[in-house]
Amino acid sequence: MDRHVTVRDLKALLDHLFEALLGPGTKTRFRPHYFGYTEPSFEVDLSAKHLPKVNREWIEIGGCGIVDPEVFKAVGYDPEVWTGYAFGMGIERLAMILYGIDDIRVFYQNDVRFLSQFRG
Repeated sequence: MDRHVTVRDLKALLDHLFEALLGPGTKTRFRPHYFGYTEPSFEVDLSAKHLPKVNREWIEIGGCGIVDPEVFKAVGYDPEVWTGYAFGMGIERLAMILYGIDDIRVFYQNDVRFLSQFRG
């Protein structure tokens, strides 16, 4: 949250975040979507063809948007002065990309053999 925050700021942050996590050549794109507390809202897709375990050109990684002015009003901030953005992603999706896991359900089965592979 700050003065004059825009979708451009949000996109630049997410581009930087995913490139830092997944390496040069990682790209993001926004697709229009609906989330109740942001307007405009977007789904975030990720392209990381340089990663051998990513077998598609684009995959959905999370959601984002500019915080709705009504949210600022509800907490006592002037939406004419303050703006901000919000984003979220499933950490499991990121792990699936990094480690080549093809089924998200394995994270929730509590199989120690699966979990012990990721000890540092």
